[in-house]
Amino acid sequence: MFEKIDALRSEVDQRRPLSADLMKIVAQKFREEWTYHTNAIEGNTFSYQETAFFLREGLTVKGKSLREHLEIINHAEAIDYLQEVITTRDLTERLIKDFHALLFQGVRDIDFAPGEYKKHDNHVLTISGKIHHYTPAIQVPIEMEQLMLWYESNKTIIHPIQIAATFHHKLVAIHPFTDGNARVSRLAMNFILMKNGFPPAIIRNENREDYYAALEKADNGDLSLIIDLVAAEVKNNLDLMLSAL
Repeated sequence: MFEKIDALRSEVDQRRPLSADLMKIVAQKFREEWTYHTNAIEGNTFSYQETAFFLREGLTVKGKSLREHLEIINHAEAIDYLQEVITTRDLTERLIKDFHALLFQGVRDIDFAPGEYKKHDNHVLTISGKIHHYTPAIQVPIEMEQLMLWYESNKTIIHPIQIAATFHHKLVAIHPFTDGNARVSRLAMNFILMKNGFPPAIIRNENREDYYAALEKADNGDLSLIIDLVAAEVKNNLDLMLSAL
């Protein structure tokens, strides 16, 4: 699949420079879809149309909580920040913490500091009904350091889609923050993809169960499903760009 995706990316690259108007339309679509789907997966009740309306018009949506509004605007601003720094910075622990801080800016009903690693252990009930324990809080700093060393050692020798999907799983598996880990992990994954000239992989809410199942498979050592899922979403967005062209 990587060869087919690389060929599609080359086809897009051959048509560069793309018109400013077209790039603006594509970027807006990615920003709205990415923000909608990533928050919907986590339980935000905004529809896609409501998300797009709020981001475009800045007008609040009746019946939605302040927390849900903040989740929408904060994620969109995290994407804007990602695009602002992607040409001058690489992925680091500092950038990952910055993403987390942006996601929770202005949120009052939390008992943790945005941008700081968790102070207490956490766990989750997996889709198969098992309790999965994440990295203990005391071990998070060393695990994050090792993750970044792995990234630095492999970023030029592993295909960007494979390293992005694997990094996503490794970061989720550590679960370094009290909340927002999956959203931060998807931001980090897409930073890697976009840094390497690919469009973002937008994990869609309707594929949520497949996504969770792929992450659980990866917990057991089989990364093929999460890599295939990310690759398919990258291909979808390359196809979208080519159809726009």
